[in-house]
Amino acid sequence: MVVTGIGAVLPTGRGPEALWSAWRQAQPALSPYRDPYVRTRKISHFGHVPDALQEESRDSVPHKLRKFGTPFTFNAVLAAQDAMAAAGESWQQVPEERRGLYVAQDDSTDLSAAAFHKALDNARTDHSPEAGVNLTRLVAEAFGNAATFNPFTVIRALNNNTLALISIAQRFRGDCAAFVQDAGAALGALQRAAFTLREGTCDTALVVGAGSYNEPLKLAAQYRAGHLTPGGPDGAAVRSFDAERDGTVLAEGAVALVLERAGDAAARGARPLVTFLGAALRPAVDSGVGPSALAEGPRGLLAEHGLTPDTLGALLADGKGTVRHDAAEAELLRALLKDSGVPVGSLRPVTGTLGAAGPLAELALAPHLFATGELPPIAHLRTPPDDGTDFVMGAPRKRRIDSVLSLHSTFNGFAGALLAQRPHTD
Repeated sequence: MVVTGIGAVLPTGRGPEALWSAWRQAQPALSPYRDPYVRTRKISHFGHVPDALQEESRDSVPHKLRKFGTPFTFNAVLAAQDAMAAAGESWQQVPEERRGLYVAQDDSTDLSAAAFHKALDNARTDHSPEAGVNLTRLVAEAFGNAATFNPFTVIRALNNNTLALISIAQRFRGDCAAFVQDAGAALGALQRAAFTLREGTCDTALVVGAGSYNEPLKLAAQYRAGHLTPGGPDGAAVRSFDAERDGTVLAEGAVALVLERAGDAAARGARPLVTFLGAALRPAVDSGVGPSALAEGPRGLLAEHGLTPDTLGALLADGKGTVRHDAAEAELLRALLKDSGVPVGSLRPVTGTLGAAGPLAELALAPHLFATGELPPIAHLRTPPDDGTDFVMGAPRKRRIDSVLSLHSTFNGFAGALLAQRPHTD
């Protein structure tokens, strides 16, 4: 399967070029945490989508549909729109019932605690007889429809909200599926898209990963679990694999990819950007599976496509930046690579932990790796684990890259990998 269109709405900006530029220059897109309805001194930084870009996302959604969406699903709609445009005008000729839609969404929903906070604030300043004491009105306000409580607005509280909004806004009527929770959802969506394309259920597939950790209960849970960097005098930095790492920074965003069979893409004159070979997903270390067993998944993925660690072009590690997650991943890398000399990079210090958009963001960067022959350094990495793994530090690593393996772990106990290759037409 080949990727012929890419769209991205991320803390680094709009499009894969903005993401590549920030990664190559080791410029993190993390800023002090801000939210009009959440006040905290515990969460120091966050990977916010820029305000102006968030407005562009909102504007990309038809006005009559906006009451059914959330800020992060608006990002998904814009990313999907950009991916479809990049795939070319002839892609639009694919019948609507032959377009597959596969969405990965974080467990980010409305009604949220912040939505109720906003509704309560509005109730305090509303002196009409119906305000304040009317619970139905308060719930309706929190759902964004204060005039009347329309049950259809409950769509905002569902984990398939992204799928619903994109399918309506972009007219997808074919096979569809929604996957939930963290990076594992994106890997599941990619697997399903590839399966339906192989089986002929659809002629093209749009895969979208979107979400946001900016919800009070989710932020609190990650803080209590000790996953977040406290942020020092110099601000927060995700120090993936560094001896001084002290936690991750959470983020938000959306990435969309158009996938199709290579022959179909060639027939309509589309330029393939990357070949998606496959993905693997299984329980992780948190579930009692050790690094050696975890290495079997990505190793099997490589073997399935005639690759070994010795012939792999580059590896993109998850690198969350927490003491525990990175220690486990360093063991996994040691078990998988075994001094093969494959250079290892990580996007995480630049974007923060993206959740469902993370694996798709790395797949979106593969065309740049192929075209430039450069693997950017891991930002902030000064003292890597002394385990023989070739972590890229300081400057981009010059190397011909024909294949990329990326590793991912979730906060809920799963680990996975995806494999991409330079298109044969290059």
